[in-house]
Amino acid sequence: MDSSKFLDLPTEASLALVSLGVEHGYRLAQYFEPTSQLGEVLTLSRPVVYRAVKTLEAAGLVATTETTGGRGQLKRLLRCTPQGERYAAEWLSAPVTHIRDMRTALLLKLVNCDIHGLDNTQLVEGQRSKLRPIVEGLLADSGHGAVSLWRREQARSALRFLDELQGIDRRLNTEHEDDAITISARNQLRAVVASVKHGDILSSVRLELVADQNLTATITREATDSLQLAPGSTVTALFKATDVMVASR
Repeated sequence: MDSSKFLDLPTEASLALVSLGVEHGYRLAQYFEPTSQLGEVLTLSRPVVYRAVKTLEAAGLVATTETTGGRGQLKRLLRCTPQGERYAAEWLSAPVTHIRDMRTALLLKLVNCDIHGLDNTQLVEGQRSKLRPIVEGLLADSGHGAVSLWRREQARSALRFLDELQGIDRRLNTEHEDDAITISARNQLRAVVASVKHGDILSSVRLELVADQNLTATITREATDSLQLAPGSTVTALFKATDVMVASR
């Protein structure tokens, strides 16, 4: 049985650092101190880091060699085996599976990229692709319970985080009133998104105006994703004057 398949997050993070050139156990532990960049994401004590090194050795992912320091003291140098190098490279480039893992595993990978000057474009794009079906499923949930609301907001915030990492600003308005966009269309109705149904190209967005009054907008799926529309979102419905129909009894 390949024990490397059962590595926990501290052990995987330690392996990544060894693959990036960290050769000593004490230096490895310093990366996870509370005041370090990685420590802000995951704080580990020195004994925990040393146990992670032993686990990596037992799994054949890290090998140690003994050497003598400048004062004659015995030192152990860490290096990745070829199997360890492959594992570390795959781990650093792989997106996480769950939104909840973005706070730890994904951030550890991103911070490692920052520290060691690695390009994170492939990781971020892969994460966006991985999240897309998960987010669509969460945003399609029209429940108004606390759990449903929390999950939808987590989904939206995950996409906003990835957007900001890539310098993408999808907001129509800024926080400053002077910078707000003014739209010429006079027929504007404030509404709340009741449901979103996606097709291959188009999305059907049902809006609630007041009690028992609804309207449906059909827009591209790309626009739906860009606006991050989901049940509970507050929006403004705009109408061209020539397309407004009036009925009378």
